[in-house]
Order: sequence, then structure tokens, then C-alpha cells
Amino acid sequence: MDDPAWFPPQCISRHPYPARSHAEKLIWNVPYGHDVRVVAWTCECSSPFYVLCQAGGQRFIRRTRSGPDKRIVDESDRWPDKQADAQWNALLLGLLH
Repeated sequence: MDDPAWFPPQCISRHPYPARSHAEKLIWNVPYGHDVRVVAWTCECSSPFYVLCQAGGQRFIRRTRSGPDKRIVDESDRWPDKQADAQWNALLLGLLH
């Protein structure tokens, strides 16, 4: 921590832990175009970053990755609120990727 640019921390959003060796793989789908309500998100300082979204009474995780010329967006399957919250927490803990 000798670099003064690192203090105080510049990030205010959560960072997911790296995927663990036994992490389960999520199925990522092409985004479905609709209005969403953002429930939670991770920091955009690294790729990928994630957003927990809600639409049509269900929740899903949106993943955004940096591509060569643009951002690439994928979405998980949809779940009821409690199941989606469990998936979100597992992702943050590195148990999903």
C-alpha cells in the first residue's frame, strides 16, 4: 500500500470473490430486451461486473464483459426473488461463475 492512489479506496461497490475451484457454472443467455429494475450491483472497475435485475416479477443476473471493441452483455436464467438472492450471494462469494 505504498501507492497513495490506493488510499482511500476509490471503489464504493462490492467486488465478487474470484471463482473458486469448485464453483458452479451459470448458464448465460442473450439479453432479453425489456425494462429492468436494478436491485444490486458490483463495482465496474474490473471485467466482468454484475447487476442483479428484476423484471416481470422475476430476478436475474446481468453480466457485462469487456470485448475488443465493445461491452458484451449476457443474462442468467430467471428465478423467484429468494432463489435469485441466493444465486447472487453465491456469485459474490465465488461459488458461481
